[in-house]
Amino acid sequence: MTRVVMLEDYLDYAKQIPSVQALAARADLHIHTTKASSEAETVARTREADIVVTIRDRVIYTESLLAQLGHLSLLSVCGTRLSHIDLAAATRYGVLICAPSAAEQGSHTKAATAEQTWNLIMGLMKDTVMNDRAMREGKWQTQPSRGLVGKTLGLLGLGAIGQQVAQIANAMRMRVIAWSPNLTPERAPAHGAEYATFEHIFTDSDIVSLHAPMLPENRDMVGEAELSLMPRHAILINTARAGLVNENALRQALERGTIAGAGFDVYWEEPLPGDHWLRRQANVLIQPHLGGFTDEGYESLITPAIDNVMAFLDGTPVNLVNPEVLG
Repeated sequence: MTRVVMLEDYLDYAKQIPSVQALAARADLHIHTTKASSEAETVARTREADIVVTIRDRVIYTESLLAQLGHLSLLSVCGTRLSHIDLAAATRYGVLICAPSAAEQGSHTKAATAEQTWNLIMGLMKDTVMNDRAMREGKWQTQPSRGLVGKTLGLLGLGAIGQQVAQIANAMRMRVIAWSPNLTPERAPAHGAEYATFEHIFTDSDIVSLHAPMLPENRDMVGEAELSLMPRHAILINTARAGLVNENALRQALERGTIAGAGFDVYWEEPLPGDHWLRRQANVLIQPHLGGFTDEGYESLITPAIDNVMAFLDGTPVNLVNPEVLG
């Protein structure tokens, strides 16, 4: 029987999805729910696998790793990102890569990420965690919260997720400004925003929210210089990728009170280590990278990858990234 390995389902949720259950009835399916501690552990999990289903970019498929997976015929990706796979090496080793199109992936994960953005904004602006804790300690009102009407939301990135965040901000009668390399003053209003320069996103915003892709040129795009431009009452939100923010600069800004706070759903190392400084920082609201992982979002992420596996098992592979492997 074909051996299929799924990596890494931290929520231990995939087994509830009908498409995964159908695959389990057809193949020898093994689902790993914890992060491998090393490449050697990943090899141990996948050495005998004919097919690997990989959830987003939780595992990095280097040439070194791929070279040790002699049985592997197909790597099916959950999601559309491929930056975590050495495609040239996979092709050399005869490993087919398949990934769903953006249309097949659906919109659930993007909508859920926009919702998570607002979860962080509201939690920080309304002191949700602090007030809940105070109530449980027998206290009552401790300090006023902050309103949103008339505040300025600055978006770095105005793609599918940024646009949904902007729509909600408009409903709350906020001013929305946005910047991205390809955005123009003419195009921004169609998505509910005013165009702003990169610098003005930081100087003019009460809330800065990041929605840019993790491209090499975007690494550390928010560093000490950018954080120093923000008003002291402003907050930073990141539901995109941790690498967009320089970690040391953020820590200093939070500890020194350069900015009022930050909300994060993405981290420089995931899962976030138990002793990480963010877990002890008072003026942050942190979530365990659950942005796209609602019930609907998780199923819409996993199912297209499973469908690709089923097509491969039927002898009609689809959505191939490197079809040259087939000759």
